[in-house]
Amino acid sequence: MQFFFTRVTAVSRYLLELARFNVPESVGPLDQEVVFIIDGVGGFQFVPLLLRRALRMQRSTLGTVVFKWQCGLPGEIWTDLMWLRRNRLMGGKLARRLLAFRRAHRQATIHVLAASGGAGIAVFALEQLRGRRIIENLVLPCPALSPEYNLGPALQAVQRGYALVSERDWGILGLGTRVFGTTDRRFGPSAGMVGFRLPPDASAEDLHAYTKFREIRWSPALREYGHHGGHTGWASGRLLRHHMLPIIRGEPLLPVHEVRPATRD
Repeated sequence: MQFFFTRVTAVSRYLLELARFNVPESVGPLDQEVVFIIDGVGGFQFVPLLLRRALRMQRSTLGTVVFKWQCGLPGEIWTDLMWLRRNRLMGGKLARRLLAFRRAHRQATIHVLAASGGAGIAVFALEQLRGRRIIENLVLPCPALSPEYNLGPALQAVQRGYALVSERDWGILGLGTRVFGTTDRRFGPSAGMVGFRLPPDASAEDLHAYTKFREIRWSPALREYGHHGGHTGWASGRLLRHHMLPIIRGEPLLPVHEVRPATRD
């Protein structure tokens, strides 16, 4: 019952935010600290709107920029998920957007938060920024990438990175990506459900980049903050207010874990 109430509350808050503010590209001051938000498939901009609401309630001075990469009308989730060539092009567009922002705001601290299918777009973008460490923190809630996708090249563009993982996300990131595939076009449970694994073919440079990447895994204690383990639980209002801002700033209040080695058959 509590799970149902939490979902209804999140959706109602999202709809109120959408009706009141719509989804402007940027909100708040951009010259000091900003987070680029990349939502998941479907183009609903669910995470950006709820995160902006949480930041407003906290009276945070963190500016936000929404990068819209989705294709077509809202709800076109399968095209967003499966069109790898276009998604890599969108990653290139995001990379150029980040570089342009850095040139225009040289003193600003830049974070990137990319949820679900949007995690693939962020990672594709950061791969193109390899060697240009312009991102302070990368946060990937429920990433719809394959567990052994090599994050090493992308992590070389960031100071720190976090993946938010839930083994209870079996519907979308378990069964869903087993049938329809991940953003990088692998078929099986996503990293957002089972966690990332150190890729067996990673270079020494890539493995070193993983030392600054950690996972924050769901636990029953997070039910107190409205996260019951499902795909949208990380967007719960209480969790966003109490935990997401510290995570974005690289100071998580929740336990963190190293990425596990690759599984052996």
